[in-house]
Formats: sequence, C-alpha cells, structure tokens
Amino acid sequence: MSDNHAPVIQAVRFHKEIRMGSSLPVLVDGNDGNAYVVKLNGAGDGILSNVVEWMSSKLGALLQIPVLQPVFVIIDANFAKQAADPETRELLERSVGINLGTSYLPNASTYSEQYAPGRDDFLKQQIFLFDLFLLNVDRTAINPNMIIHDGKLWCLDYSTAMEIRSIIISETYREHVLLRPLKTHPFYGDKLTPYGFINHLREIPDDSIRNLVDSIPAEWLGSLKLAKNNTEPRRAITEKLRHKMKNGITLHARLDLLRVLKVETTEEARLRNLENKKLFEQKYGRL
Repeated sequence: MSDNHAPVIQAVRFHKEIRMGSSLPVLVDGNDGNAYVVKLNGAGDGILSNVVEWMSSKLGALLQIPVLQPVFVIIDANFAKQAADPETRELLERSVGINLGTSYLPNASTYSEQYAPGRDDFLKQQIFLFDLFLLNVDRTAINPNMIIHDGKLWCLDYSTAMEIRSIIISETYREHVLLRPLKTHPFYGDKLTPYGFINHLREIPDDSIRNLVDSIPAEWLGSLKLAKNNTEPRRAITEKLRHKMKNGITLHARLDLLRVLKVETTEEARLRNLENKKLFEQKYGRL
C-alpha cells in the first residue's frame, strides 16, 4: 500500500448485506469499535469501482465537497464464515484483502428537498459541478445518493464516475449520452456559474494530486493489470487527472451542451437502466 496515512481497519464482525445497487455492500464492525459499510472487491467490477470511488472521494475532500471519506477495510480468509447466505460468503471469499469502506451513519435519512438542512445554494452548485466534472450519472432526483445525518448533508457513491473510469482504464464514453441524466440531477439549474469551481480545480497543488493517486493500494492497481509495474500506471493516472483538472473549457462545454439537451424521459431512463444492467450481467454475471 502506498499511503501509510490512510486508515486501515480490520473487519472483525459481519452484520448483514445491504441489498441495494450493483455493489452489494455489507455492514461490518471494525477492530476500532466502529461500524462500516464495505464495498467488496469480489462484486461485479468491484476493484475498478473501488478505485474510482476512492479517487473521487479523495478529490471531493480536496474541493470541500461533503463526501464520506473512505477507509481501507481488510477482510481475512476466515471472515466469510460469519455470513449465513452462501452467495454472500462467496463474495466475501473473493474479497479477501483490502476493500473500500465508509463509516456507517445510523438513523441517516435519504436526501429530499423537503428535509434538506437549509438552502445552501452555493454548496448545491458545487456538488453539481463536481458531478459534472466526474460525469457521475448516478445522482438524480429519484436516486439522489445523498443522505442527511445529524443535520448535515453527505454525498455517496461515486463508483460510476465515468471521467475517472476513463482516466484509469481509458474507457470511452459518449458524452452527450452521459450528460442527459445529469439534467435530472437534484441541483441542476440554468444559472450555474462554474468559474469559482474551475479555479478551485486548477489551484489544487500537483503534489496533492500525486498523493491522491499514490494512496491507491498497489494490490488494487495490480489486479487491474494496467501496466507491468506499479510506477507506470500511477504516473499515467496522475498526468491524466491533472490535465482534466486544469482544463476548465471542458466544464464550460458540458454546461452549454446541457442547456440544449432534452431531459431524459422516465421511459428512456428505464430502458437505459435495463440496458446497463444487461451489459453488467453479461460482463460480470448476475448477483
């Protein structure tokens, strides 16, 4: 592991599966006495998803976005025996090693405008612009992936951030297709002003970007088989991320395109989700 300062937690007690989304996270107790929601490497494209979520969350922290900060959760070879469900045991057995966890926040409620803690329009704008930069299509009014805990708003689940996926594995995407769901983002509006956010992106020191990439566990990068050694993929990821962060024109262009795109209909969203699910199952199998 490259970042000795990243929290490392040993999973000691299994509680339950959280049967939502494609990642099938689990709730566990750590050896520090705290509970964690853990996204398993063995689920779907788990390692890639965890790298994407790790990078996105760490970048969000640098930009003061209210993102739950991830920790490394170690699952050992004997841990799977605690799960009663055979499919969950199999997932845990495939996830031995470093997994991605976030603190479990009991009694948190799903975000809605009705129960939002005040109207912080600046924060909402920053959250949207961050999702726009990431091409994170998994935050809509129907599925906000935000929670409120003790009066504070937290953003969750960046594992589908297509910009970061593209940076890591050179995965291509059709930008106009990805932008349409972003028009249904709870914080999208016609009067967004991206200048401050773009400047904030550009002002993040290169050392901070390098440290972010260096914090990705070597075993995660090794499993993705991006290069023959660990140094080359880190350098390439760092340079690509740095270039994207310095290029504010991209964000302006996406906002301009959003203004003329039609909102995705409910039926179109349903069909897109079905197609995505089909492609996922063809590649990784059914959960």
